[in-house]
Amino acid sequence: SDMAAYDEHYKGAVQPIELMRAQMSKEEFMGFLRGNIIKYASRCGKKDGIIKETAKLLQYAVWLHQTAKNEKLKID
Repeated sequence: SDMAAYDEHYKGAVQPIELMRAQMSKEEFMGFLRGNIIKYASRCGKKDGIIKETAKLLQYAVWLHQTAKNEKLKID
């Protein structure tokens, strides 16, 4: 996926995003995801380049959508 380079340093038995989801309320977790969407949208193309920034923004948006629908997070 486009997130492969971004995700490479997150390899492990439990993904940090899954750990956060398990330890936060749904509202807290959705707030975390929304905050990251705002962060990446606001600096889009200024820090890591438009491709990497939009990939991150899209991933957090997908997780927010899945959480809102009470679906399991899809982790690549």
